[in-house]
Amino acid sequence: MNYLGIDYGEHRVGIAFADSEMKWAFARETIDQKKTDLMTRLAELVKLNKIDIFVVGMPYRPDGRKDGKNVVVEEFVRTLAERFPEIPIKTEDEAYTSVAALQETSYLKKKKKQQDKGLVDRLAAQHILQSYLDNH
Repeated sequence: MNYLGIDYGEHRVGIAFADSEMKWAFARETIDQKKTDLMTRLAELVKLNKIDIFVVGMPYRPDGRKDGKNVVVEEFVRTLAERFPEIPIKTEDEAYTSVAALQETSYLKKKKKQQDKGLVDRLAAQHILQSYLDNH
């Protein structure tokens, strides 16, 4: 099985890949929604990589309350399901994935991070997908 991990953001979307044989997630790319149509790019990635399952990072709140970010991601998941009805969508708690990604890039100079704003998004997607693979 081939997995596509998604760290959804309203501006940038981090993408990671994995397969069930290796069970290791790899950061792939960041989609800038201001420059690229997200669903078109996802369709290309699905076809190119023969994706079997989407894993979307969900910003669950500790108290279970629904608010801004998780409502936005739930709407994205609904849109994804409509666009790709044949591909199952799993959600994975994205708590602290961006923090972990920031820690991983702490050695980089500030200028390098500013040049590649999508780096943290890609790494967060990798953490989300790896967490899913480790737990399932």
